[in-house]
Amino acid sequence: MESSYNSRCPAVKRLFREAKELREATEEYYAQPLEDNLFEWHFTVRGPADSEFDGGVYHGRIIMPPDYPMKPPNIIFLTPNGRFETNKKICLSISGHHPETWQPSWSIRTALLAIIGFMPTPANGTIGSLDYTAAERAVLAKRSQEYQCPQCGCVSAQLRERTSDNRELQAEAREVMGKVAVTVKMESKDEANSSSSSIKGDTVTPPPSPSSNDSGTPPPDQSTPDSPAHQHTAVEELSSDAASPSSSSPTTETEDASPEILMEGVPTHKLHSPVSISKPQSNETNL
Repeated sequence: MESSYNSRCPAVKRLFREAKELREATEEYYAQPLEDNLFEWHFTVRGPADSEFDGGVYHGRIIMPPDYPMKPPNIIFLTPNGRFETNKKICLSISGHHPETWQPSWSIRTALLAIIGFMPTPANGTIGSLDYTAAERAVLAKRSQEYQCPQCGCVSAQLRERTSDNRELQAEAREVMGKVAVTVKMESKDEANSSSSSIKGDTVTPPPSPSSNDSGTPPPDQSTPDSPAHQHTAVEELSSDAASPSSSSPTTETEDASPEILMEGVPTHKLHSPVSISKPQSNETNL
């Protein structure tokens, strides 16, 4: 499998390293890439002890972006569980819905522990979340042991048999959840459906390589800061500023052409630009 990928690609190197680290299944989680696709992983997690998910074994997909770990993966549950919708990208601070909260130091193991930690928490209406009752979730937990993935087979056999309540790992999962948890903007179901595409056709393609200008010259109708045209324009601007008093140039606010910062509470950039004042027409008469 390694021979079919560019070993110098940062994403490939990182994913192969994490695959080796997660090669051995634990009592609580297991994840590995598909044999024919390094950028699609399947995971299995056990339901947290002392919760309505206790006894459940839940399976899902992790879709890696081409520039992982600089961007977060998308997480999709396949096993009905009553907490997350199936076959839909779920909204967590460690998932592709919130790249602004993702940190490259986080890993697939971080995501698995966060999933375990988030399962007993309230859904709060986030995308891909469900608010089933505890009784309904307990029924689904028992039923999940029979789930079989078309690609992985019986998922309950992937985990090692639980020999204890693993309180240390459960505490670590809650700690990880506390670190990655953030307050996110809620989106309606209509917004989620309109913005999300079908996950069945999810494929990962490398980003196109940026085109380079071999000649090293600027494109047409543009000038470099050191070019004569740019210097001539700068001299004209300075001359016009010196000729007219600054107080006689009223200003208006115009929106900056730069993209808006997609953060709540940050207003659109404003720039002050002088209003051009046309010269009065000459009243001279041709004699």
